[in-house]
Amino acid sequence: MKLLFQLFWSFFKIGTFTFGSGYAMIPMIEREVVDRKKWFEKEDFYNQFSLASSAPGPFALNTAVFVGYKVYGWWGALAAVLGAVLPSFTIIILIAIYFTDFKEILQWKQHSRE
Repeated sequence: MKLLFQLFWSFFKIGTFTFGSGYAMIPMIEREVVDRKKWFEKEDFYNQFSLASSAPGPFALNTAVFVGYKVYGWWGALAAVLGAVLPSFTIIILIAIYFTDFKEILQWKQHSRE
């Protein structure tokens, strides 16, 4: 269970502090899973990355799936993907809520002028 949380937390940090495309995430993923956690040897990580790049879909998420699966099976893949996606999803939801409220305020002001 502790390993699942470590997978989630590692990818949550990467997803939170990475701006840009999946290319921006790869050095951080490598640093985390190869250098810090020692879940992969460098060559093995590059092989996983090559496989993730050739699979359809966003390769940063594919990399999270492959890393999570290798470390802890399907539960590890799920934890890694949720960790990588949750920060962006939360930020987008908050922005959508804010802009919906903002749009209602603008419509109310515009309607009150008429």
